[in-house]
Amino acid sequence: MSTVITLIQPSEVVNQGIFKGAPYNNRFDQSLVAPNIHLAEDRFLKTFICKAFYDDLVAEKNATPSNYNADLGALVQAYPSNAAYETLWTQYLLPYLSRAVLCLTLPSVTLQVSSQGVMTNNSEYAQNSGLSGMKFLMDNELRNTEERKPIIIKFLCDNEASYPLFCRSNFCGSDDYNEDDFNKPKRNVGLIFYKTK
Repeated sequence: MSTVITLIQPSEVVNQGIFKGAPYNNRFDQSLVAPNIHLAEDRFLKTFICKAFYDDLVAEKNATPSNYNADLGALVQAYPSNAAYETLWTQYLLPYLSRAVLCLTLPSVTLQVSSQGVMTNNSEYAQNSGLSGMKFLMDNELRNTEERKPIIIKFLCDNEASYPLFCRSNFCGSDDYNEDDFNKPKRNVGLIFYKTK
């Protein structure tokens, strides 16, 4: 059986202590996020990071999971020999991918499928917030993730020399990439039109 190679590893998603990129509790089971990592990378990262750039990020990354919290053990950089990639990882990709993985993990953590059907998990010491709580958190994380994507693209466009493998022709200087759009606040405006006679 072949293993799916991904950029982020399960321990990097959940075990960064106070530095973690997504709001998991401190004892979150890595095996619950692991199946969703490649799906999150396909949906949220590979849509704007071309294959050559993605493959290079994976190839250059330290095989040991990164750790930026001394309380959890030795500090380990993801890219100890590439400062540009390390900056991209710590400031942009680690939090972005952590939240993307959380977003895709929430339904399978809240709802479990067994031979008796679909059930919600409950604990002796906590109450499951149910579908409405899951939906609220999932919508919030999806919005946070989607709003982060243009910020990452802008960073990559603005730092062309440091990231030559980024597919800048798809984004930088195109009509889809307008620097002014990154500075505008995002607001949903609800309008109701009534038909009058």
